[in-house]
Amino acid sequence: MNHTGSVPGDERVAIVTGASSGIGEATAIALGRAGYAVALAARRRDKLAEVAARCEAAAGRSGCFPVMPTDVAKQQEVEALIRQTVDRFGRVDVLVNSAGFGVTARVHETTDRDMRDIFDANFFGVFYGCKAVAPVMMRQRSGHIFNVSSVIGRRGCPFNGAYSATKFAVCGLTEAMRVEMIPYNVRVTSVCPGLVDTEFFRHVRGGTTLNRTSYARIRGLMPAEKVARKIVSAVGKNKPELVFSAAGRLLVFISARWPRLADRIMKFYHDDLVRAGRAGPPPDH
Repeated sequence: MNHTGSVPGDERVAIVTGASSGIGEATAIALGRAGYAVALAARRRDKLAEVAARCEAAAGRSGCFPVMPTDVAKQQEVEALIRQTVDRFGRVDVLVNSAGFGVTARVHETTDRDMRDIFDANFFGVFYGCKAVAPVMMRQRSGHIFNVSSVIGRRGCPFNGAYSATKFAVCGLTEAMRVEMIPYNVRVTSVCPGLVDTEFFRHVRGGTTLNRTSYARIRGLMPAEKVARKIVSAVGKNKPELVFSAAGRLLVFISARWPRLADRIMKFYHDDLVRAGRAGPPPDH
């Protein structure tokens, strides 16, 4: 079957949401370097154009990194993103759902509007992407979906209840879909990073005190490129979940086995945030 703008030979095709910055940007560049054509999706067209140029430089080729402005909170825009990618390239081999933002507030201080907005972007954006791309990958009988959650999508974090709730929901959606897609040879993976060094923290609703917390100073921030490399290396492999640090894996384990001990650990983080100014960012992106 011939498609206008189809990728040559056996080149693979990826879609990355949230591609204008952070994990999304780093993953798009890493996929381009690995030989993928990458549809770049986010709300900011100007930022996407800059990322497209960086993808072309990393990949050493042009014409394979279309800019597709998309608000993932709007189902029709996500459906258009998938449809236009298939129209252009003929297939989708990888979808990375990375778009999202944070809200800093205690649960009882979180506004209804903020809770609905963060679910629209962080959860429904993932759901719309999974829903739209599934039929494409099922027809192909191949593909890999990566849903970017967080280590606090496995263990709730004080001052980040809304964010944690969306990321728990993403993990649950991913686990269900992973089993549903087995008959079609489609992989589905949860991506659960910790603190990542990106501009994400500058856009947290409610503000951020990250640079004033002793936790952040001690642990440091993971480069987004490390998360991107892990995602790219996991394509096609049976990796149910990617957790990126020993501390993150330990926290998940303790939370499952000894939840009261995990509460005590998170209380230290809570107190650190209170000392820093009663606020703290989600440890992700």
